[in-house]
Amino acid sequence: MYDNFEISLSKNIQKLASKPLTQIMSLISSLFHIKIFAVVIVVLYFTEYIKSSQVVVIFYSQFIIGIIKHIFKRDRPYVENSLIKLFEPMSFDEYSFPSGHVFNSYILSHILNKNTKYDFSIVPYIVGLSRMYLGVHFLTDIIGGLILGRLVLNFYNCKI
Repeated sequence: MYDNFEISLSKNIQKLASKPLTQIMSLISSLFHIKIFAVVIVVLYFTEYIKSSQVVVIFYSQFIIGIIKHIFKRDRPYVENSLIKLFEPMSFDEYSFPSGHVFNSYILSHILNKNTKYDFSIVPYIVGLSRMYLGVHFLTDIIGGLILGRLVLNFYNCKI
């Protein structure tokens, strides 16, 4: 059903699999699982790295990602192709498109770039790679998360 390029890319990324790399990729991804992400946002708010208006944008954006996932209802890679392994140790929602982890990391990295002297621009791409490695997203899911993150930021620009 999905493009052979995406399946091939996912399988090739997983050829790099090792226990230490899986642990690293799981750690990267875990920061953007919704329950842990919520704690990260609270900590960043109380340490004054993000503003209350930015927390509101992040909160409302979770509804947007959920609605879009339920519109597309795309199967996850490990469901679509049995040669793609599931290395994800945590639970997640059932749909793949777009990547909520990449979406959240894109929005948060943009906010942190604006509020700190550090550059977090690479974070969404590392998160995207981790999601593909773990077998829970295709490349187009990652791209969809990036594009949707950009659209949401454009929409809420006056709040961020």
